[in-house]
Amino acid sequence: MPTDSLKSYFSKHLEERKDARKRFGGPQTIVAQCRTMDASFTATIQDVSSAGVFLKTSRKLSIGHEIAITFKFPHTREIVMATGEIVRITHDGVGVEIKLLFKD
Repeated sequence: MPTDSLKSYFSKHLEERKDARKRFGGPQTIVAQCRTMDASFTATIQDVSSAGVFLKTSRKLSIGHEIAITFKFPHTREIVMATGEIVRITHDGVGVEIKLLFKD
């Protein structure tokens, strides 16, 4: 799915405002399967917006690295596959800007 369709796809799952974030946690925890050039690992999706996701992880990653992510939304159980670029690093995870989105 092209990046232009990202906003329309995620808008079904988000608030009605520009780049709104949907926070996940508690019973709505979403575990993502992640892959970089160097490793495969799992991470928890803390929030998702029309532009990307924040992955909660202790894995050491770098800004600019490409990452592939696969996950399911809690209520729809749709499988989402995306590729993106790490654009932000914090003490508890990384922000990923989604470049390509595929859904099963």
